[in-house]
Amino acid sequence: MDATRIITLGNPAYGGYTIGRDGGKVVMVPFGAPGETVRIRITDERKDYSVGAIVDVVEASPSRIAPSCPHFATCGGCDYLHLAYETELEIKRSIISDSLSRIGGLRNDDLPVVHTVCGERFHYRSHATLKASFGRHGFHGKGSNDLAAIDTTGCLLLARELNDWIMDRPESTPDYRVAIDAEGRVINSFSGEGVVREFIGGYHFFRDVNCFFQANRYLRPALLEMVRELSAPSPGETFMDIGCGVGFFTIPCGTGFASARGIDREPANVRWAIFNMVKNNSPVIDFIAMPSSRLHPGRHGADVVLVDPPRAGLDRATRRSIRAIHPSRVIYVSCNPSTFSRDVKDFAAGGYALESLTMIDMFPGTRHIELIGLLTRGVSASTP
Repeated sequence: MDATRIITLGNPAYGGYTIGRDGGKVVMVPFGAPGETVRIRITDERKDYSVGAIVDVVEASPSRIAPSCPHFATCGGCDYLHLAYETELEIKRSIISDSLSRIGGLRNDDLPVVHTVCGERFHYRSHATLKASFGRHGFHGKGSNDLAAIDTTGCLLLARELNDWIMDRPESTPDYRVAIDAEGRVINSFSGEGVVREFIGGYHFFRDVNCFFQANRYLRPALLEMVRELSAPSPGETFMDIGCGVGFFTIPCGTGFASARGIDREPANVRWAIFNMVKNNSPVIDFIAMPSSRLHPGRHGADVVLVDPPRAGLDRATRRSIRAIHPSRVIYVSCNPSTFSRDVKDFAAGGYALESLTMIDMFPGTRHIELIGLLTRGVSASTP
């Protein structure tokens, strides 16, 4: 008996999936496209939905193309290389609007236009974490911990210099971080020289190779400039950056405010942020190592608050504290439209409106979606 079945795919879903139905049950299908008719095999049966793998494309989308990477669908890194780039961007915008409506509770009339900023689709990553085993180097395979080796062909997303370096590593090593810096040097986490130097928007940023930093070397200047414009201070305003990292936003944006503060849960990030503040001859910024859940509205006030959380978004305590701080503007840099929408709904309950929204495609080819949202406080907003 044939265990496969033919379904038609509909709307895209966050995570690189397209939604179909099998006998009324939702089926999440990777590597599909809206409107396609596909033959699938169910690979994971859940109570409320199933996951299906495409066995054959019966009727292809006009946007379907031959993936440029031989590892596509085997390596777990990319999700959309089977589609034209403009279609990928359309899918991501659709996911954002759906998340804001379904999770954020925004009505159609309240949904902002999703502006789009994009750049090169390939060779944009300046750093990555590599898995290594028996002299082979690569990433985790799709849906597994198996190694998808790239050491003979390279990765289309990595800077060419990184690919050359990786393919010239026949020896076995532990898993490692590797990065290319502004001077063209390749830095790795096991050689003993782990300091990466960047020069972006007129500012110098130094960091350990293991510290978080925006990976898209082509779009980092645009990301920084957009956040600077949204945070431009009025006379006397104060500024706080929650999840400040090594000061990528804090140092350029904090200039001009009456006072500025950066908060990060990782002490190593804060040490580098202080180092970078000194290196850039920046006005004094108060950098603090602590989790954002410990924010105290009486001690950590600000007129403008910038947040750049991990994919889990802002925890409930942090959202509550920001609302109690009562900033006039919240600039939210997000890498997850689902948790972004959840947090927008919470801020809306505190009197904030999503005034503008930009998708900056920092991760072309992948499921990841980067957003910059501006939340402004209404005149009638009250502190919860």
